[in-house]
Amino acid sequence: MIKRLPPEIISKIASGQIASSPMNVLKELIENAIDAKATEILIRIKDHFNFKVTDNGIGIPYKELPTAVERFTTSKISTIRDLSQINTYGFRGEALYAISQVSHLTIKSRFQEESIGGKLEVKGGKILSHSPISFSRGTSVLVSSLYFNVPVRKKCFDLREKRNLKKIVKTFALCRPEITFKLDNEVFFASSLEERIRQIFGKEITFEKELSKRFTIFYLTEKEEGRRKISFIFVNKRPVSLPEVEKVLSELNIKNYILFINVTPEEVDVNVTPTKDKVILRDFSILEEMKNLLAKKVFLPTFPVLREKKEIHYQTPIEVLGSDGTIIVAHDSEYFYFFDQHLIHERVNYEELISLLFSKKVPLKRIFPPMEVDFSVKLTDKLEKFGIEYEKVGKTIFIHSIPEILRVEDIKKIINGETPESIAEIACKKAIKSGYKPLNFNDIKELFEKYLLCKNRETCPHGRPIYYRIKKSKIMRKVGRN
Repeated sequence: MIKRLPPEIISKIASGQIASSPMNVLKELIENAIDAKATEILIRIKDHFNFKVTDNGIGIPYKELPTAVERFTTSKISTIRDLSQINTYGFRGEALYAISQVSHLTIKSRFQEESIGGKLEVKGGKILSHSPISFSRGTSVLVSSLYFNVPVRKKCFDLREKRNLKKIVKTFALCRPEITFKLDNEVFFASSLEERIRQIFGKEITFEKELSKRFTIFYLTEKEEGRRKISFIFVNKRPVSLPEVEKVLSELNIKNYILFINVTPEEVDVNVTPTKDKVILRDFSILEEMKNLLAKKVFLPTFPVLREKKEIHYQTPIEVLGSDGTIIVAHDSEYFYFFDQHLIHERVNYEELISLLFSKKVPLKRIFPPMEVDFSVKLTDKLEKFGIEYEKVGKTIFIHSIPEILRVEDIKKIINGETPESIAEIACKKAIKSGYKPLNFNDIKELFEKYLLCKNRETCPHGRPIYYRIKKSKIMRKVGRN
């Protein structure tokens, strides 16, 4: 229920200009959509002064549409105590009011409990019309001619601002992977956080994850030449700037990262700036926790042993001699072996992922809209083998959920009898990078033992040979020992 805030709360809220830039305007609209419990948000950007946000959230009651553009009206807080327990992005009751003052604003919405929708048009703060319309559940907010009545401010923004609009969309897509975001011709389907990172930054990105009770950090382990700096901090999924945390990460030489800090609402003050891009943590012990954990970080991905160790019989056992960070050197009675360390780890990762997938131990993610394919018994056998959830309706199969390590494109390959590529890509991205940081000898031996348990020890998942061997007798001849 939208209602006017009492004076004692208004006095506690830091006042300011919300619509300070096109990016901040779009940010407020996206936050409103998320707060409305939307599972799909569509953003259309004509230019930096004209854009539209549509969601499938709970909507706004018809009678409350005019109230929604009044100052200090909100449905998110109602008492002073609520200011210390904020669980939503918005709470000020200023956003739509501020935006309507400097644009031609058109809001269409239908509340989930009402059968009729409503349309509200506001220009320069004046309501032009309020009428009932037929509208699907959710809300659509069209911002047109932004800053038409403040030409000086309008001159502050050029075409480069459109990049900022796209960046803010992707920022929220990054911290809310459970929501499908559609940005013009780009679609970021609801997925796991790891998959969302790849959706936004590309398949080639390589990252590691470290987590504790209060934070999760993804940091790049391999930075491509020319790639711009990637640095994001989210507190309770709110994108913010935290100089104290940024300083700690810089001291630890972590320059490219995505950091999620999770604390109770009482532990963070979000009522610092009108744009809510800065917060204050009430307990900075998290900084020490970060230092202690990340300073000890070893860049060796951990992975479970999925099958019991069995005694493997060779004519003579292979013994590891060492590694230079790229090549593992080993030998038996006849040969010296040179194993590509990255490819060994890639093969181990791949077979473990396949085992998890076929044993139905990989968490599922929903895809929207569901994929429709023609029914066949062979197809259902394939889908069930990969742990894919589907529904049969007549002669059509609707695929609703797939393992989070797969992409929609992989399902098409599975249907066509091809091997999905995502598993090999994930196995590669998780593998130790060539020459990155030499492992200690025990880590090398542990990795090599797991490799010896693989079904395929000849090639990596992409088909590259894992090792080269040369007879000891040949080397002996070269050094005059034979």
